Amino acid sequence: MDAIDTDSATGSGRDPGAPRTTPHLLVVGATGALLPAVRTLTARGDTVTAMARTAADLRDLERSTHGAARPLARDFEAPGLREALARAAHDTPFTGALLYCPRASPATVRTLAGAVPPGRPVVLALTSEHAAPDGEAGHEESVEAESIEGDAASWSPALLPAGARPTPGCRLLVLGWRPRPEGSRWHMAGEISEAALRVLDAGPPPRDAVLGRVRPWRTRPSA
Repeated sequence: MDAIDTDSATGSGRDPGAPRTTPHLLVVGATGALLPAVRTLTARGDTVTAMARTAADLRDLERSTHGAARPLARDFEAPGLREALARAAHDTPFTGALLYCPRASPATVRTLAGAVPPGRPVVLALTSEHAAPDGEAGHEESVEAESIEGDAASWSPALLPAGARPTPGCRLLVLGWRPRPEGSRWHMAGEISEAALRVLDAGPPPRDAVLGRVRPWRTRPSA
């Protein structure tokens, strides 16, 4: 497996030939699976609009990042999402996004991804259910794919139906599992965040990725 090329990465939507500006990332799932990603982004000087449902957790995150993580407490399906995202990006447009929202509707995911200007990196993390054996009917080959860790074996995100990609060029990260002699396990938040950042920071062309394994399906953790 080839490693993701980070030497030529645009990193959070940075353009190496442009004047240095502070990247502004939208992170959905900011107090859960992508919390370590928020801490990494703010530690390297990026601004993050951190979106989650629990206002108290977001306030704690804002304090711990000295204001670099700007809280956006919302229920994804509540009315006014598009307007709330526009307000968050009014002064500084989003330069990229990390999205983990497995219970959001397809329309909501499209709204979230569409808040980022075209040409900027958007990473959508999908749960392993999307790799289920009966989900291999569709094909999409416009984006390269690779395995971040382990071996995806005979499955690739290219097998997902076109509707799995909410916007053109959106990078899909399918979350598999980590095999162990004593039994497979799901990935931890730190592992998910690290993988999401690697996909975000990878230079063009955009690539999909699989974290861990999604085959054989019988080795998928049961809980």
